[in-house]
Amino acid sequence: MNALQTTLKQLRLSGLSQTLDVRLQEAAANRLSHAEFLELICQDELNVRQQRQMERHTKLADFRHLKTLDDFDWSFNPSVHKKEIYDLATCRFIREAKDVLFLGPPGVGKTHLAQAIGYEAIRQNFLVLYRSIFDLVRDFMKDEAFNQQDKTLRRYLKPDLVIIDDMGLKQLPKHSGEYLLEVIMRRYENKSTIMTSNRPLEEWGKLLCDVPTAGAIIDRFLHHAQVVAITGKSYRVKEAPVVTQENKKGRKPNEPATAGAAS
Repeated sequence: MNALQTTLKQLRLSGLSQTLDVRLQEAAANRLSHAEFLELICQDELNVRQQRQMERHTKLADFRHLKTLDDFDWSFNPSVHKKEIYDLATCRFIREAKDVLFLGPPGVGKTHLAQAIGYEAIRQNFLVLYRSIFDLVRDFMKDEAFNQQDKTLRRYLKPDLVIIDDMGLKQLPKHSGEYLLEVIMRRYENKSTIMTSNRPLEEWGKLLCDVPTAGAIIDRFLHHAQVVAITGKSYRVKEAPVVTQENKKGRKPNEPATAGAAS
C-alpha cells in the first residue's frame, strides 16, 4: 500500500490518494467491478482538481470581497429583479460576448451582484478579473511610466469576463478615458465586460475629463449591453447601527439602561 501511495504521489494524483482507502473498502463491501472502482477513484481525482482550479481562478479574479447570490438580501430592495440576475448568472451573456451595466446610486447592491455573477462565471470555468475603475487607471499609469502598457493590456484582454467597478464615485485623472476606451474597444464583440456606475451616462464625459472619449466608450459598450437599473435604499444604511438619543449620551447600542435612566 505504501508503494502504491508513493506511485500516486509521483503521478500527482493526490485526490485519488486521499480517498483510496475508503474506496477500497467500498469496493469490497459492495462487490464493485474493476470498471466501477476505477470510475469512482478517477472522479475523486477530477473533483479535487476542479476544486483547486476554482480556488486558483477565484484568487486570480482579485475580488474585493467575495460575494455570492446566496448572500444577497432580495427582500430589502424590490427594484432588483431576481429572475433577471439569475439569468445573468447562467453566463449566457459571456458565451455571446455581450456586456452588462449596473446603474444606480451608491449602496443598492451593484458591486455585490457584479462580483456574485463573476463568481458564478468562475464556477462555469470562465476566467474573471475584477478591478475598480481606479485600479484600472493606476495599473495603466504605473505601467506607462515603465513602458509596460502592453503587459497591462494583455491582463485586461485575456479574461472571459472583466468587471470594472465604481464608475462615477469621483472625477478621474487625465487620460483615464483613453485607458478605459482601449480596454472597452479591444474587448468589444470579443469578450464580456460588466461595469457598475453611480452616475448617469451623460455625466461620464465630465468624470473622464474627455467628452468625445466618453461618447466612444458608451457607444461601444452599450451596443450589446444589458442595462440593469437599480433604485432604492442603501444596504449600508440598513446595516448601520441605530443611533438614538441615549446612544448620543454615551450608552452603547443594546446596553441595558440603569435604574436611574429607566425613569
